[in-house]
Amino acid sequence: MNVKPLRVGIVGSGGIAVNHHVPNYLRCADVQVVAACDISEAALEQMRERHGVADCYCDYRDLLARDDIDLVSVCTSNDMHYPVVMAAIERGLDVYCEKPLAMDLRQAREMWAAAEAKGLRTGVNFSHRRTPAAQLAREIIARGALGKITTVQAVYAAGGTGYAERPGTWRNDRQRAGWGGLGDMGAHILDMIRWWLGEDVVEVTARTRTFVPQRLWHDTGLPTPVTTEDQGMVLMSFAGGAMGYLCGGYIFTGRGYDQRIEVYGSDGGLMYNQQRPLELDVFLPPDVLADYQVLRQGKTADTPYTTILVPERLHGLIPGMNGVRRSVIMDFVDAYRADDADAGFCFQPGFAEGVTVQEILDACALAESGACWVRLPL
Repeated sequence: MNVKPLRVGIVGSGGIAVNHHVPNYLRCADVQVVAACDISEAALEQMRERHGVADCYCDYRDLLARDDIDLVSVCTSNDMHYPVVMAAIERGLDVYCEKPLAMDLRQAREMWAAAEAKGLRTGVNFSHRRTPAAQLAREIIARGALGKITTVQAVYAAGGTGYAERPGTWRNDRQRAGWGGLGDMGAHILDMIRWWLGEDVVEVTARTRTFVPQRLWHDTGLPTPVTTEDQGMVLMSFAGGAMGYLCGGYIFTGRGYDQRIEVYGSDGGLMYNQQRPLELDVFLPPDVLADYQVLRQGKTADTPYTTILVPERLHGLIPGMNGVRRSVIMDFVDAYRADDADAGFCFQPGFAEGVTVQEILDACALAESGACWVRLPL
């Protein structure tokens, strides 16, 4: 059977597009990246050289005016998500968007409602769901192996070295980013925790702080105030009664993009480390532990956690691609192909999940401004 090629237009051609979106689309059979857009000619030149995308534009409206695009992949700064997505929806195009979905909850809800009204397919790039150890953590929690969940604690640490000396970019400008470290790093964690637990966050309080108040801007070289947070902390409660803590930001000196989540319940616990994608540290009932291959056995009361290997069935390896694993984008393309009139489009995370994370972030902003706890839904 001949499959009609899925034709993709890329809006925003920076690093996330060049290094993640486009390569993952091109790994899928019968997908063509037909055009790209960016306000930077240098970014477009990189798109041409690395991926052979010949048709490039500096105005997204010119790209959307084409009649040979099925899907728009939005990789812009956060302030442009709403206008680009709404324009694509108006054209009747399906949309895959970077996280966080929007600048605020109002925008996110409008985007979701507009896409639903037209019956369009949507996706949000909460890409960490595809980490093999994250898949295993969800499996263990879903089978009830931890018992009643009581506690979640999570850190998404970025920083590396020389953080204070880095030039300012749009991520340091609240008018373009909406959030800094908490929204950028924390959005992944908030989605992951909800996905694992299958529970809504019902109450939050939050604090953020900017440790580097001024930077030399990347294009002007001029000292410019930083208006986004370097780090944020959130306390939260879940619908099932569990309590949670999240810290996310850029100020963790010496750490790369290092995501760690711990979940504890009445019968067990697990410790997820993104830097070890094929392992998971667990404390499980013996009958559950017997289902998995043990790499390192917990030996004492002080070190009771056992390290288990992620089963190969969850590795997501693509045959013939030298260890390349499946991505959320590739899952989206598969769901796109499988869509039919009877089953409908079955994919998560879509705009619904993007709205949920946006709601938690908006609640955090309200909590900080009022120095209080804020209940959800808003």
